[in-house]
Amino acid sequence: MRPLLSCLFFCLSLSAYAQFTYVLDQSIPVETDKGMLAMPWVGGLNAAQYNTMDLNDDSHEDLVLFDRMANKIYTFLNINNQYKYTPEYESLFPADVANWLLLRDLNCDGRKDIFTGNILGMKVYDNVTTTGGTLTWKHHLFYDNGAKSDVLLTKGFSDEKINLQLQFDDLPTIVDADGDGDLDIFTVRFAGNGTIEFHKNYGIEDHSRCDSLDFERITIQWGGFTECTCGNFAFNSAECNTGGRVEHAGGKSLLMLDVTQDGELDVLLSEATCTRLSMLPNQGDLLNPVINSDLNFPSTNASNFLYPAPYYEDVDFDGLKDLIISPNIFTKTDVATNLAMSNWFYKNTGTNASPVFAFNKVNFLQDQMIDIGDNAVPAFFDFDVDGDYDLFISQNTSDVTAATIQVYENTGTASTPSFKLIEDNYLNFTTLALYNLKIQFVDITGDGNLDLVFTSTSFFDGITRLSYLPNRAAAGLSFSTGDIQNVDFNTAAVNDLASTENITVVDVDLDGRMDLLHGRSNGAIYYWKNSGSATIPSYSLQSSTYLGIGSSVLRQNLAFAVGDLDGDGSADLVIGDQTGELRIIDNFRKASNADAAISNIVWNPLTETYLSKNFGGRVWPSIVNLYGTAKPAIVAGNVTGGLTVLQHDNTSELPGDPVITVYPNPVKDDVFGVVSDRSVFMMIFSVTGQQLTEPVLIQANQTTQTSVAKLSAGLYILRFIWNEKSFSKKIVVH
Repeated sequence: MRPLLSCLFFCLSLSAYAQFTYVLDQSIPVETDKGMLAMPWVGGLNAAQYNTMDLNDDSHEDLVLFDRMANKIYTFLNINNQYKYTPEYESLFPADVANWLLLRDLNCDGRKDIFTGNILGMKVYDNVTTTGGTLTWKHHLFYDNGAKSDVLLTKGFSDEKINLQLQFDDLPTIVDADGDGDLDIFTVRFAGNGTIEFHKNYGIEDHSRCDSLDFERITIQWGGFTECTCGNFAFNSAECNTGGRVEHAGGKSLLMLDVTQDGELDVLLSEATCTRLSMLPNQGDLLNPVINSDLNFPSTNASNFLYPAPYYEDVDFDGLKDLIISPNIFTKTDVATNLAMSNWFYKNTGTNASPVFAFNKVNFLQDQMIDIGDNAVPAFFDFDVDGDYDLFISQNTSDVTAATIQVYENTGTASTPSFKLIEDNYLNFTTLALYNLKIQFVDITGDGNLDLVFTSTSFFDGITRLSYLPNRAAAGLSFSTGDIQNVDFNTAAVNDLASTENITVVDVDLDGRMDLLHGRSNGAIYYWKNSGSATIPSYSLQSSTYLGIGSSVLRQNLAFAVGDLDGDGSADLVIGDQTGELRIIDNFRKASNADAAISNIVWNPLTETYLSKNFGGRVWPSIVNLYGTAKPAIVAGNVTGGLTVLQHDNTSELPGDPVITVYPNPVKDDVFGVVSDRSVFMMIFSVTGQQLTEPVLIQANQTTQTSVAKLSAGLYILRFIWNEKSFSKKIVVH
């Protein structure tokens, strides 16, 4: 009997798991004023670090990016000298890649290996992929007199092996500096002032092999210079004239490259508090460097953002390594920074030995994807009432600083979407002087129309508020920015809403009144119950640990989407957080806690498994039926300014007739809610057949509230119209 019970439990678990399984769909066309986007659904880029390597063993160099803001790897295959976003390779990299990623061939086998950051220094992984096999890595261990180290070691001035340490936001250079065939390392000094350390690799000299990684610190002040402050240097081993102790404050990015074309390595250096990329020409050689001047680099068309980090890779398939500059930031501190143009590409028109860089564009790769900068929050509404969903995207800030909303019309159909950008400053939102804008369409006024609800932060007072624009149209949208209403949901502390927090308006307890789910910065979920009415809400804190989710250092700033994902008639809850992962709680209103949340939801065709995935750092999910199927899609916006589409891999069509839920019934508190699996029109009739209301559009998978305050107690008929067919339900009004 026990084996039968075990099998039954396993089958039930598998069935529940299979309700929430998705594939990443990149096939939906997107058009802008620049034409069709080649890779619209990558998810955007902010602080990309550039590397090339052969991902699929076809002898062609592909592209691997690590975005520091999202803590995410992006993989692009080289297909006939065109990049194709291929996210299935991303999960093949070690999960503990952190702070930075440099791919270098450490053992001369023709395969790129991993160097990455670690709290104790540098961590190294050997590429042990077999010919024709799946990308595989092995942690490279280091030894000192039999003692084992997880991180890279170097010989210090005391002849003892020590960790080669660097700050978490530093970027080193790993290059064969002396031309002997093994990799050497340059870093900015970990403790003390801003000088460069040179660590020579004696693998070839002492061991006749590349992979020994036998390092020795040669100097802590290569070139005899010190960076004192942003763009200010002391030369000839002089002290900085600062009136006090100089410290290594803030991160520093370093690229050693022969810029002056004299056969010797020069220095490209930037720091986290500075927009300047400095070039320090070396007038000596490797072991006797002479540096006594600095220049802005490039001298023309220089990047204009904080902490510009340079990378030297061939990204245009011509065999010449190009220069790419992007911000090496882990969070956005300058509101005015336009992260939609943060990948500056300078084409190499010289040679690899003597590069000459010509400015090309400010948005390399970004110009082929939806990328609105940062904090892309998607919302869907059929604004032109043509039966398919149109796309709205709000942002943090725009290229004119204040946030706005982009609108993409669905020029396809309800089952085959295709989007075209038709408005990049919806309602002239930039005039409202807001940033940190996050939108949703929901009926917060209780009049049956979906309103534009949003949180945002004001440039004038720095306060983050929950606000809305009431929709004056029975079908479609009609807004006026002069009609903004603020929602003071927290009467104990009206302005207790942090800029990073999120609020979703949803009827949690199915009483016909819209409540609030509040994702706090500490990782907790607050549930604010509407104890007023549908039209005059009054919120009270019902729970500060909704679904058992309280404060946690492992998650912050939760964002939510509510909808029936598995087609069982009950609403599910999607939760995103700063890790970029999505978790799904089945039938959340019946769940006592979040212990059964599912995160392994995305199919990986390489490993043939469902995996959890980072969708781009902090994420904002939305649920929308883009494909006209029984199970809707999830579209996730992220901190890197783009979108990802998750299509349910059970693509069965919607049932023949609409599935419509009306609650509560009997109606109490003069309001009821309606949810339909597709868009329908609704009218209210008396039992004698008299039409009492005009047709109201019920958007699919959205809760629409309807007031019956003007109706007498009794029995009424709800008539729904879809595809020229009529459906009816009875309701009772007390």
